[in-house]
Amino acid sequence: MEKNKKDKKFGLMFVVLGAAAFVGFVLFFILSFSPAVVVQYARDSNNGLVTDHNKNFPGTLVNSRDKKIRMAFFGDLMIDRNVKTKIDKYGMDYLFEKVASSSVWQDISDSDLIMANLEGAVTDDGQHYRPEMSYDFAFAPDRIKQLADYGFDAFNIANNHLADQGENGIMETDENLEKLGIFYFGCADQQVGECSVKVKEIDGKKIGWAGFSMVYGTLDEERLLARIINLASSTDLVIVNMHWGVEYDHSFNKVQQDLAQKIIDAGADVIIGHHPHVVQGMEIYQGRPIFYSLGNFVFDQYFSADTQEGLGVRMVMADGVLSFSLLPFKSRLTQIEFMEKEEKAQFFKKFLGWSGLKQNNDILVDGTLEIKL
Repeated sequence: MEKNKKDKKFGLMFVVLGAAAFVGFVLFFILSFSPAVVVQYARDSNNGLVTDHNKNFPGTLVNSRDKKIRMAFFGDLMIDRNVKTKIDKYGMDYLFEKVASSSVWQDISDSDLIMANLEGAVTDDGQHYRPEMSYDFAFAPDRIKQLADYGFDAFNIANNHLADQGENGIMETDENLEKLGIFYFGCADQQVGECSVKVKEIDGKKIGWAGFSMVYGTLDEERLLARIINLASSTDLVIVNMHWGVEYDHSFNKVQQDLAQKIIDAGADVIIGHHPHVVQGMEIYQGRPIFYSLGNFVFDQYFSADTQEGLGVRMVMADGVLSFSLLPFKSRLTQIEFMEKEEKAQFFKKFLGWSGLKQNNDILVDGTLEIKL
């Protein structure tokens, strides 16, 4: 009798476990092949200004297997003067030969977009027009085409050197970049206008881009913020390039910080800075990253180690999360080489100091950072 009771209990347990396994399999099948409801970042606004970056809303059904969007950002890129001399002698490959075969560069090359701050005008045949200045940069379209062969398909041109060749140089820059099929945006220094912003769609996502330069004076903040508000209202992500700050100073200043926070409040998701020719610290404000300066990428300021160090930023957008990889590199006589091991660790130690972050912070660990949209 006792044996029969045990047999019945065992049989009942087997049926229950079997049913649970079947239900689990059905749920797994449904979840694996159905779109997932995701929480997305809501640009809730009061007269266009974002009031709460943490307010979320249930998004439309989005396939959880959506393709990742990958981008890479670099700082000041200048291929005139001494850099031009080296390219004339050794070719464009000279600049990249130490990184071209690296696993880091292979990851970068896999990006949907690779961008830098193009520090000069793209004139016909690289001509220089009067009046000539002490710092006077111009690049030939065929040299830009060579950069495109290395994957550089987007440039911020809002900086203090866009106007080096005058209005004619600005006009030719527009014409030549258009002919080359290069995506670009930005007006001359201190200007805010239609040329400041553009929208580019990548894998079904509308990415808003803006570029502003404030080297020789201030910008019209009201007009600048209005551009950001309008951009944020019609795009999925807004990335702003700022040409600003004090040259050769690793510390970002109050002017940069105040404006950066206003730009984030207006709807920007990422700020990429340049101009100081050295790397500056970063900040997380309202859950959004501000990279105050990525430093030099390709330049001929050989007079110090700091001006021959830079920072690349690789960003991946997937499932409502922005992931960042910070890629420090060094440059010797314009040849770029990514830092490794101890050199990289020392750089991040300095970078945390410039950023005002603790050495054991939980935001930035070994050059990686995640931001939930």
